[in-house]
Amino acid sequence: MTFDNTQTKPESLVLSEQLMDLAIATVKPETIGMYSHVVVPDDYKLQDISDAIEKQQDAPNRKRGTVQLKSLDSLMAYMADMHHADAAIGNAFVYANPDTRTITAVFNDHRMGGGWRDHRAVFSAEFTPEFKKWLDNSSKAMGQTEFAEFIEDNMADITEPQASVLLEMATTIQAKTDINFSSAKRLDNGQVQLQYTEAISATAGANGGMAIPRQFTLGVRIFKNGEGYKLHARLKYRLNSGQVKFWYELDRPERSIEDAFAGYVAKLTTDSGYRVLLGTP
Repeated sequence: MTFDNTQTKPESLVLSEQLMDLAIATVKPETIGMYSHVVVPDDYKLQDISDAIEKQQDAPNRKRGTVQLKSLDSLMAYMADMHHADAAIGNAFVYANPDTRTITAVFNDHRMGGGWRDHRAVFSAEFTPEFKKWLDNSSKAMGQTEFAEFIEDNMADITEPQASVLLEMATTIQAKTDINFSSAKRLDNGQVQLQYTEAISATAGANGGMAIPRQFTLGVRIFKNGEGYKLHARLKYRLNSGQVKFWYELDRPERSIEDAFAGYVAKLTTDSGYRVLLGTP
């Protein structure tokens, strides 16, 4: 014999229990695949609480996020770990952008069957302080004292001719044409001499017998944590109203930057095992 207890409860209590059941059912999460949803009060909007639930788990449902790396070796080490740890790494593409000098590995790309494209590793090739200093001062006219101090501060980067040759040239110069010109500002004792003419030929040195080099060579690292690179610079000067101005012009520095970055791309293509594309993700 079945006993219906609703008949023994007041109608108001039965209604209250039914409303409670409806309320519980209303806020009960509904899981569809990897995602969970719940309808809550405030106009009964559908809310995605997948992230909140996932954060309570021991591990996320999938790998995602972006890691910033400071060297190409670090990027390749991270890529190698991903390759061995994730069987789905066949979805990955690596994008190299010469304009921004960045390399981005997208491990869940659209390569094979699609992906969310939100698991990435990024390497940005940053200029070294020494290269940036030479680049920023290229074509900047400097007085004799300023130029001599600049050469003295950056002697370690000059490979040809010897930095001492440029320093001596900068501290004492003599240019000869219709009028003799010499202006010497020695860093050790502050001695100054002045003679000038219109410039036809120029020599430097205490006795005026040292030829002023037309160019010099730098050995610098273009990118941080990168290899050394050889750069050429043209040395120039001008006489004006009894004053001498020096400056240098780096020989197509943009090509050197492009070549250095292309070296990174070539290394990735050869050693990483990933397909490298020129572009942006």
